[in-house]
Amino acid sequence: MAFIRYAAIGCSGMGRRHLHGLAQLKRSGLANIELAAVCDLNAESARSMADEAAALFGARPAVYADIGQMARENPEIVAADIATDAGSHMSVALQCFAAGLHVLCEKPLGITVSECRRIVNAARDAGRVLSVAENFRRDPINRLVKALLDDGAIGTPRLMLETSIGGRDVMVQTPWRHQKPSGMVVLDSGVHNADIIRFYMGGVASVYGESRLHEKTRRVAARAGGSASETDKWWRAPGGMPTEFEASGDDATYSQLRFTSGAIGQWVNDRAGHGEHRESRVIHGSKGSIVAPGDRNGRPVTLHLDDGSVIADARILEHAPSYRLGPVAAALFGDARPWTYSFAFDEVDQRILALQLHELADCVMHGKAPEVTGEEALADVALAYAPIESGRLGRSVSLAEVIDGEAAPYQAEIDEMRRRS
Repeated sequence: MAFIRYAAIGCSGMGRRHLHGLAQLKRSGLANIELAAVCDLNAESARSMADEAAALFGARPAVYADIGQMARENPEIVAADIATDAGSHMSVALQCFAAGLHVLCEKPLGITVSECRRIVNAARDAGRVLSVAENFRRDPINRLVKALLDDGAIGTPRLMLETSIGGRDVMVQTPWRHQKPSGMVVLDSGVHNADIIRFYMGGVASVYGESRLHEKTRRVAARAGGSASETDKWWRAPGGMPTEFEASGDDATYSQLRFTSGAIGQWVNDRAGHGEHRESRVIHGSKGSIVAPGDRNGRPVTLHLDDGSVIADARILEHAPSYRLGPVAAALFGDARPWTYSFAFDEVDQRILALQLHELADCVMHGKAPEVTGEEALADVALAYAPIESGRLGRSVSLAEVIDGEAAPYQAEIDEMRRRS
């Protein structure tokens, strides 16, 4: 099989996850992409990831701290996989395009819509692929839900309820995820929900909402059971984490959405919720409703129909005749039409990352557009911010005016902070 060579940029937590995604792709026998170099400003992280790659693949990638030097010394490298912290996505992506590289970038594409636009424009000017790693929509179960909607299983969709409540005052993975200028939690996690909302329901016309900073001090706490998972350990800085820190970015948004179809959405993204933790996703239509099980867990979808039937087994496939995974996804998940699966979370994560890496190479080799383009990712960032901007302005905002930067007072403050830093 033909393949391209790429560089992994960002060698900490997310970078290691991407590395294991490549390993999963290689195990499938469908790899069309080879790791040639790793790049990180932290030399220890870069060397450590190169060592891990050598153990996984039998060859050690070159190690760099400078993107330009890496590209000059390795002309066979044609693409970069950016898995740095969100606050550096724009800087790193612009360097990659300047070096002539195609790019797969972790989400969110940029810290603000204006930063996303700079990245999109740079990709266009360079004539390079820009793919964004939005993973929820690639979960086979979410593909099934989308097919159920498209095939009319519940008639005309009327209402989507997307709810995420939990987190209390505990740090979410790293301190930067709670800071306004570096990728606050309602953006970093909320952009996932924004993408799945748009994937299921189509275009968003307007948003009315508010936001809060509930927990101004976040504490670092061990997970129940005493020890962090292996994935969590990847996020631990060499010097350890502080026991608590001050948060500056909003940690909750509450909004009502109006879709271009006329349907309504209610979205609660409260990452400071106390009491019962709740994650739920339900779509009501003119003939029934769908309860989606969430992401990367393999649990079955439940279909409720007006005749009183409740379907949560293989019979659900009869209501989604168009549902079929692509060849690579079918190979990775073991079925072209899975209605459930039983992989551990890390294994699911790796399979989805494998799909993203394979798509990057396929787009580069065959001149295709990726599923999640820069423009698509920009709209996701705009939707994540829309409830905040609506609350600041005291009115409903159209998604178009958030995308265009006409309704962005909160983001304007972030852009100014980042210009000064």
